Amino acid sequence: MEERKRFKQGRREKGYYGYLRDRYKELIDNKEREGYTPGLKGMAGAPEYEFVDGHDFTSFLDYHEETEGRTLLDYRKQAYSCLICRVCNFVTCYRQTSARFNLICPSGDRFRYDNYFGQGKFQMIRGLIDGELSQHYPPAEPLKPIFKPTERFLHAVYSCTMCGGCESQCKIQKLLEPMHAARTLREWLVDNGIGPLPEHQALFKNMANYDNPWGGARTARTRWIPKGLKVKELGEGKEKAPVLYYVGCTAAYIQPIQYVAATTVLNLQAAGVDFGILGRREVCCGSTMLRLGDRRGFEKYRDRNLEVFEKLGLETIVTSCAGCVSTLKEEYADKLKCEVLHIVEYLERLISQGKIKPKNKVEMKVTYHDPCHLGRYCGIYDPPRSILASIPGLKLIEMERIREDSYCCAAGGGVRTAYPEFASWAANQRLTEARETTGCEVVATVCPFCEENLTDAARPLDMKVIDVNQLLWDSLK
Repeated sequence: MEERKRFKQGRREKGYYGYLRDRYKELIDNKEREGYTPGLKGMAGAPEYEFVDGHDFTSFLDYHEETEGRTLLDYRKQAYSCLICRVCNFVTCYRQTSARFNLICPSGDRFRYDNYFGQGKFQMIRGLIDGELSQHYPPAEPLKPIFKPTERFLHAVYSCTMCGGCESQCKIQKLLEPMHAARTLREWLVDNGIGPLPEHQALFKNMANYDNPWGGARTARTRWIPKGLKVKELGEGKEKAPVLYYVGCTAAYIQPIQYVAATTVLNLQAAGVDFGILGRREVCCGSTMLRLGDRRGFEKYRDRNLEVFEKLGLETIVTSCAGCVSTLKEEYADKLKCEVLHIVEYLERLISQGKIKPKNKVEMKVTYHDPCHLGRYCGIYDPPRSILASIPGLKLIEMERIREDSYCCAAGGGVRTAYPEFASWAANQRLTEARETTGCEVVATVCPFCEENLTDAARPLDMKVIDVNQLLWDSLK
């Protein structure tokens, strides 16, 4: 009875998982339990478990410094601490509203085999580190086996969308980081000449030849600008402005998505913001190479961009790309001397300051899709919803899996390039959830990559996908 009273009080004060986390630590530290090792005690080769204070999940930015620079060997403890409890497979139980839409891992949902879920990545890492996947077992030293990956092994690694859904569940409950471990596994494969997949090589060649993954000519980077629309171009010997709109490769080159860049400019101009673009001098932020495991290639683009940003003396960088903003906030921020914002963060600020005010009615029911790189990576959930709420006549109806529990559309992580059928399947699953749980035929989002993938899947369903920027502009113009 005493423990039950303690549980009820603790749950009220700290929340369910907050109480369990603190109570678990208390039990571990209790002298009466001296010598007890949680985790896989007694298993051959299992390391001693080290308890680390957990926290409620908001975004990967909260602990980026802890994960930066880790190697595959650094995930050995976590790999052995994974109990294959399947927490990483599902939306946290107390936030589930149906069995129909309770899985959070698209690749696990599609292929239904352990290696495709977060826990499977830990088992693969254990196999590599301890030589169980070596052709000569045991290996002379960790991670130095004669290893020839099977097609199924590579499929499990590269069908992961890097969405972080697994980690958003496991981090607050088990204190493990399966997504970061999977990303480090990709880096190990690239460093050892195994990865990425042949289907990804075209992206790498395009980066080397054109500074963007889509192979668009440098001279075509500004073709998204509509005729008659004037935009400052920043640079040495050119105009100056305190705010840079960093367009990103997808909105600049993919024709059906180019309207996102145009409406972003129109919204900023409507607010009277002094801003500019890099124009043809803009190059990729390097996100594609980073997610596919080529960290050295990414760092070349990061250093190149940092040099340009520093010379411009910027106060703020805004971008309408979720992948760009997560990369800039996560991998650039400690070296940048200016703030980095997604356009929805900046527009929400402008609306709250009264610099723009939606006025025209947009009679529409919409549901909102949280992009992984904006939500779980950066913790940006409220700004897009705040903008939608400010538009007269527009009604937002939420899906079941939202915010940190959002279901990835599978456009990212190199999946759409290597496995387009799987990316289409996942997008169809998300749109089905939107229609069945909200009744909406329109899905709003703020990620060009998500929009491209969802739009392709939406056509046969007679649904529509639209950027929040466009909805705001419709209310302003």
